[in-house]
Amino acid sequence: MEDNASGREHGRRDVRALSFAGEIALSLRNIANTIFMRNNNEFTTVCQLSPSFSAVGLPLPAGRPPPLCRGGYGLAGTAYECHVEEFLSAFNCKRLNRSWPSKGTIRHLNEMLAPNMHAHHHHLRQLRAVLLRRGHPIPPPPATHPDPDRAYLATIRAAACTPHLVLAACACLHRAGLPPPGPRALPALLRSAARCEGAGVYVGGTHALAVRVGSLDDGFVGTALVGAYAACGCVGHARKVFDGMAVRDVVSWGIMLDSYCQTRNYKEALLLFAKMKNSGVLPDQLILATVLSVCGHIRHLRSGRAIHSYMLVSDILISAHLSSALINLYASCANMEMAEKLYNGMPRKDLVSSTAMVFGYARTRKVEIARSIFDGMPEKDVVSWSAMISGYADSNHPNEALSLFNDMQECGIRPDEVTMLSVISACASLGSLDKAKWIHAFIKNNGLNKILNIYNALIDMFAKSGGINLAFNIFNEMPQKNVITWTSMITAFAMHGDGKSALCLFEQMKNEGVEPNEVTFLNLLYACCHGGLVHEGRSLFSSMVQQYGIDPKHEHYGCMVDLLGRAKLMQEAVNLIESMHLEPNVPIWGSLLAACWMHGDLKLGAFAAKKILQLDPNHDGASVLLSKIYMKSDNLNDAQEVREVMVSKETGLSWMELNEPFHEFAAGGEKYSECDKNFLQKVVN
Repeated sequence: MEDNASGREHGRRDVRALSFAGEIALSLRNIANTIFMRNNNEFTTVCQLSPSFSAVGLPLPAGRPPPLCRGGYGLAGTAYECHVEEFLSAFNCKRLNRSWPSKGTIRHLNEMLAPNMHAHHHHLRQLRAVLLRRGHPIPPPPATHPDPDRAYLATIRAAACTPHLVLAACACLHRAGLPPPGPRALPALLRSAARCEGAGVYVGGTHALAVRVGSLDDGFVGTALVGAYAACGCVGHARKVFDGMAVRDVVSWGIMLDSYCQTRNYKEALLLFAKMKNSGVLPDQLILATVLSVCGHIRHLRSGRAIHSYMLVSDILISAHLSSALINLYASCANMEMAEKLYNGMPRKDLVSSTAMVFGYARTRKVEIARSIFDGMPEKDVVSWSAMISGYADSNHPNEALSLFNDMQECGIRPDEVTMLSVISACASLGSLDKAKWIHAFIKNNGLNKILNIYNALIDMFAKSGGINLAFNIFNEMPQKNVITWTSMITAFAMHGDGKSALCLFEQMKNEGVEPNEVTFLNLLYACCHGGLVHEGRSLFSSMVQQYGIDPKHEHYGCMVDLLGRAKLMQEAVNLIESMHLEPNVPIWGSLLAACWMHGDLKLGAFAAKKILQLDPNHDGASVLLSKIYMKSDNLNDAQEVREVMVSKETGLSWMELNEPFHEFAAGGEKYSECDKNFLQKVVN
């Protein structure tokens, strides 16, 4: 009963609140021209709203002016201010958002807004936003509006959080007779268009509008258009607009450079920077930092050094931001000597520079130095934690990586995609199924299982940990899959010797319309090789070349030679090697040699071994196997000849210090006769 009574009371309260909102709207309409169109200290605002406040349980707070107030300077200087605040608060509360005032209230609000589209008072902007969010288009101003761009800007600001509404509202204004947006409004409109879903279409439409009204020659519009195309991933269109701009300032150059950097088109970024310098435009610190970042990404130390030299010659002030970019450049290029010199020269070592040093030392496998810098950092973010964890994982220290990941959780740092990929890699190298299950549970509990790259890495982790069924379960539950996903699962089946499942999955992949790449075919050939599927392997190799136009690499040829050799098809393997468009390398001849030794084809085996020794005279394995082939065929003279010219490993020595000098020993080493009987006697005693 109490719940029903409470519900009825809430219902009555809603009705009173909506009625109150209507009264507020009427009052706003009556004084709209006075309040919102000008700031005037010689007007009177009359609001008799306290009964309405009381009706909905919103009494005027103590200390506020009485509802009848005269004088003041503008809206902020009157008692009307407090009423509008209360109105907007009630109007936006969750309970009222489930309903809406009467059509009459909406009409009154529209009548208030119509003549004041150019006003920028924050209350008026909030009222516009309320209407737009609830799906009620705000009314257009008169077609003879003195400043159309100001009206458009007011609309854009009102619905800034909902870009689709911005475009719809501006279209309504234009249809109602307002002139199209001009150079002042178009940049803001382009920013909203770039934030919409399917932004390319909306940016293109706004671009056409700019051409139609003749605003494209405006520098601000051109720069905004470049930025809008870049934001929605249309870098080619952005470059066309950029190249067509009559005047390009440092901002437009910076936006274009950043767009190339964001899309990882680093070569074009460097070419554009060179063009910028030749055009006589001086880069600012932000552009220099961007280009240094590009050089670091592609590990192009020469270009990075040239930019560093340009900065020194041009007397450019190297800020902390630029210092961090330089450190990151040299650390990424494994030039830790220069990176450390710059790092030690910084008066204050910030988070970015310290993280770059951790990353650089971790990349060069100096994880102890990286850890000492990491431990000395006063503050750490997810990037610095990820850099250290990645360093351990890449340096074959998986236990340390997982231990540091636990420390990260204790510090309350939420991992990101990069962190988890390193953790998954560390867990995969351990091959522990229990740890793999724990990592998987952590990812699910923290909502990270929606990231495609993490899904793909989990498949690889479970495959390497012996959980092929778990890997396949993850594959099946993925909402979307790319070529890496399919290839990872095919690789997992190949790794576990299940060639038929790998081939079935490949057929399913083709039926889904996913085009395989060279890595997919390499793992399929590997699966066929270990499953003895000769016919299927031949068919895959042929379709890779003829149907998909993929040029086989050495690895593909090596798998095919291994497959044919295991099946004792020695002549076919030789024919394949002779037909290669690449020069056969040591692994290919090695696969043939292993097959010859397995099946006793001593003549062909000797031929393959000689080919290996021609390419690598120091290849001990080929020499040993060739010697064994000769001995197995009773060709003892050739075997002895190979042994005589065989590359011998350098003898392992032991050192001992006795009475100053060092003495060297080797097991059975007769050549070290300088160790005389007296010395040996001293050692024994």
